[in-house]
Formats: sequence, structure tokens, C-alpha cells
Amino acid sequence: MGDKRDRPPTLTGAMARSGFGAAIFFILLLLIFKQAIFVALGLSAAMFLLYIPMSLALDRFMYRRRMRAQARERAERKAKQ
Repeated sequence: MGDKRDRPPTLTGAMARSGFGAAIFFILLLLIFKQAIFVALGLSAAMFLLYIPMSLALDRFMYRRRMRAQARERAERKAKQ
């Protein structure tokens, strides 16, 4: 079993992280900013929808960066042999 970071990013993972972020945002809106529950729900839903593509883009960036670094390391090891 390899490192979790070696698997390509998925929409499911991005949605899970977005849901977690939106839940934190909802709690903050209720407790700290004293917003009405329907306002907090609406804003949290909007944030959830915004977080999904942002999370997926960040995951893809980090995955591609890791894959390039691993390919570079393999090429260096192969060149030393």
C-alpha cells in the first residue's frame, strides 16, 4: 500500500474537505458572527459550492508537483547507476 499522496485527487475527496470547511464556516457564522440560522445556512451552502473547485484545483496542483518530484528523483537515481 503506497502513500495516500501518490493517488490522484478525486471529486469525492474535494467534496468531503469542502463539507468540513463549510461546516466550520457555519458554526463560526452562528457562534461568533451571530447570524440567523437561515443566513448561516445559505452562506455556508455557497461556500461549500465555492470550496469544491478550489479544493480540487489545489489537490491537483499538489499531486502533479509530487509526481514531477518523484520522476525527477527516479531520473537522478537512474543517471547515477
